[in-house]
Amino acid sequence: MSLRSLLTSIAGILLVLASLIAAALMVITSRMEQNNVQLWQAVESVRAVEQLEIALLLHNREQRMLALTGDPKHAEAMQEAEEELHYWLKQSRAFVGSPAETVIVNEVTASVELYLRRSAEHQSTPGRLLSDGPQLITHALENSEKLIEVNFADARAVADETDRWDGLANLLGLSLTAAMAIGLGAGLWSVRRSLYQPLLSIRDALVNFRPGKAQEVAPEVGPQELREIAHEFNQMAERLQRQREVQLSFVAGVAHDLRNPLSALKLGVSTMRPHQPLPPEDKLRERFVLITRQVERLERMVEDLLDTARIEAGRLELRLESQDLRGLVHEAVALHQGLSPAHELVAELPEAPVSVRCDPTRISQVLNNLLSNAIKYSPEGGQVRVALDTTAGEARVAVRDSGVGIPSSERESIFEPFRRSTRNRDTIPGVGLGLSVARRIIEAHGGHIAVESTPGVGSTFHFRLPLP
Repeated sequence: MSLRSLLTSIAGILLVLASLIAAALMVITSRMEQNNVQLWQAVESVRAVEQLEIALLLHNREQRMLALTGDPKHAEAMQEAEEELHYWLKQSRAFVGSPAETVIVNEVTASVELYLRRSAEHQSTPGRLLSDGPQLITHALENSEKLIEVNFADARAVADETDRWDGLANLLGLSLTAAMAIGLGAGLWSVRRSLYQPLLSIRDALVNFRPGKAQEVAPEVGPQELREIAHEFNQMAERLQRQREVQLSFVAGVAHDLRNPLSALKLGVSTMRPHQPLPPEDKLRERFVLITRQVERLERMVEDLLDTARIEAGRLELRLESQDLRGLVHEAVALHQGLSPAHELVAELPEAPVSVRCDPTRISQVLNNLLSNAIKYSPEGGQVRVALDTTAGEARVAVRDSGVGIPSSERESIFEPFRRSTRNRDTIPGVGLGLSVARRIIEAHGGHIAVESTPGVGSTFHFRLPLP
């Protein structure tokens, strides 16, 4: 699982829990709001009934006072009370919340209307009290009390339901809070196991990383991104270890290659000590030839080291000019002709000029390196053939030998600095810089160098340069 997937999963779980809590709170809040509306309706209905009872009693009192005194102001008071009765009857119907309540409101309305109708009929005979008034008032009040009782019962039911919802809300809140706490704890544990601990392992590997020391491998565990970081660190540590081994091998190779010519130089000058007669002239000339070859060998080694340093620093300079490759190939073959009696050097050159834009000194350096290697890695002698031709807008130079050959697994690595074939690294001297420098020079000219080889049969190194 990748780090993004892990964090997305944790965030998704927490989001689901938060959504459930929000949805539960919305449902509970909506339900309790409905209960509050019902309670408000019950309270308003009770208030309307109480106002209705007051208006009914007031109307009855004014009706009795009118019958006793005949004062018109009681008639006006009765009219006002009647309007109040109609208003509160209308309000009672507005706050009806159940069918049973509707039936009782209808009964209250009917009893009040009956009372008002009887009261209106009785006003035509002033001076007399309404004989059935107390019974009509009592009946209307009884119906209104029923309405009050129904509203009280509804209010108690709503209150009980509200208490249940409140308890459910508390239980649900505690459950979801516990679930969120558990989810958060599980997420933190998962982050610690899958993210924090692998990070600590990588940190420890980085802290303990020391060149030349047995490296602690960073465990490739945890999310994909951390596994990739650990893998890249392990690869880097392995590359650095290989590089160190190559450097140590290079130092050993340089020391070995320096020791041989220095030993030859020491042997050559040992016969010319002060206060001793000089050897015969022929022996002296042989010594000078040996010394000259060893000095040239040391010079080539130093030049390869300097060229490698320049290339790695990006300071390889080319002095380009138009040059016929035939002359450079002929010169390189002539230079190596006779260096080894066991080798026959053959140059195959076209009749027409092969003109390219190049640095002749650098191209001669490449040719000399390839010819020197062809001779050096053909210890039993044989033919070394150098061929020059043109094809597809390129000039191609091939150096073929009949030497030990190169395994297929090493045909690319031998072009790396300080890398040599493992088959003859201990038997044939060398530092492993020549081919690396040759490749950089050819590539700097816009060309390409490669090798074809069969172990035990020989190798062919060829490079291509673009034609102008």
